[in-house]
Amino acid sequence: MRFRGRNKRPSAEEVAKRLLALKYVVGYAMITPPRDVLMQWFENWDESERIKFEHDAQVMRDKYWERLRALRLWSVLSPQEREFATTTMLTMTHQEQLNAMWRIEAVQVLMWALGLVPSLPPYDTQASLDLLKEIPSEEIGEFVKSVRLLPNVEIDQARDLAELWHWRSRTRQLIEEGRTFDPDPKMKAAGLETFDDIVRFTANRCKEEGLLDVIDEDFAVHGKAYRDLTPEEWSVVRSITVERHFALNWLCGYAPNNRWDETPTDT
Repeated sequence: MRFRGRNKRPSAEEVAKRLLALKYVVGYAMITPPRDVLMQWFENWDESERIKFEHDAQVMRDKYWERLRALRLWSVLSPQEREFATTTMLTMTHQEQLNAMWRIEAVQVLMWALGLVPSLPPYDTQASLDLLKEIPSEEIGEFVKSVRLLPNVEIDQARDLAELWHWRSRTRQLIEEGRTFDPDPKMKAAGLETFDDIVRFTANRCKEEGLLDVIDEDFAVHGKAYRDLTPEEWSVVRSITVERHFALNWLCGYAPNNRWDETPTDT
């Protein structure tokens, strides 16, 4: 799918500030204990211990986000991120924590676009949380002013590849749901009668163009065809794909007025 009405792309300064905001969003999820572990602790405490923990969690939250305010970056947070920042270790939901943790993939994309990492890894390789350590916490002003974005053509190519991988994920979802493909006469004449036929055709074309590695006429992932991924493997690859597609679409100006939360990921 080609988006229309693209906005002006975010500047290098805007990308750098968004990266810094994401550092704090992901970091907040990282320092919060897993929901199941925390609930086990909470259930074993008496009332006074629970009240103290609730208070301490609020103090910790306020202290954590005060650092972002001190850097004058609070306004960079999106509405959803500000809502996330109101949660404590106790009130944060599992889904909120998971969503924030997966933003490390967006962090990696923005770092790549700013030339802070040399390349984006394959789509079956998760971003390391250690990336956060490479984002400065001091002399923020100098950092924001000094960074430069890669050429638009390189970012566009990465975006197109992310959209392709996202398309493959959604195609598998349609197959998993038992959806049927309704080809027109021309497609039938070309031998394209099922979703898998479309996948094989697309994979072979991509192989010819050197866009990706192919196994058994399908996208190569973990050394096997995409269709052969286990549900667990597919879940991880799909999450990587969605986050990269999201961040790259934002970089390319597809979000209305560059509003992060509203970035589309249609395929």
